[in-house]
Amino acid sequence: MLLPARHLYHNAEFKRDGTPITDLAALLGRPLPALEKPENMLGIQGQVWSETIRTAEQLEQMIYPRLLALAERAWHKGSWEPEKASDSARADWQSFASRLGEVELYRLQASGSAHYLPPPGAKLVNGNWQLSTAWPNLTLEYSPDQGQNWHNVSAPLPAKHKITVRARLGEQSSRSIELAPGAH
Repeated sequence: MLLPARHLYHNAEFKRDGTPITDLAALLGRPLPALEKPENMLGIQGQVWSETIRTAEQLEQMIYPRLLALAERAWHKGSWEPEKASDSARADWQSFASRLGEVELYRLQASGSAHYLPPPGAKLVNGNWQLSTAWPNLTLEYSPDQGQNWHNVSAPLPAKHKITVRARLGEQSSRSIELAPGAH
């Protein structure tokens, strides 16, 4: 299904600082061009800029699991489309993320793929680091000694000392993030 031209810029909803975009043309300082021939839009595509990719492993880290999300968007039409984010859209995302974390990432690992895992998010709340993952089923780990020894996270971590955190699934882990006291 082709979306009407007014939805061409639909994915631009928030600025980097999280504030909503209410007038994209004013933000860009120019009018937005209209889509002249919406009937020429035949599908969806995804790019990977390969000029700096040197190995097959790097390529896999760049495309997986993003390729799964691209395929999901191409094949699935949510009941909420073409509306803006709604409870139904969030439910669709949660369903996709659950399938990704519980099934598809394990399939990628079983095939030997060097797929990407997102690092954990961290928020300082009342002197403790609260960690979260973008996808379910990832194990959160921390290291008090710069990655020498890793421990599972089961509760918020006191922000008294520098620690390193990462997300893990099976034998694969995300990049490590260093958290320091007083950092926000």
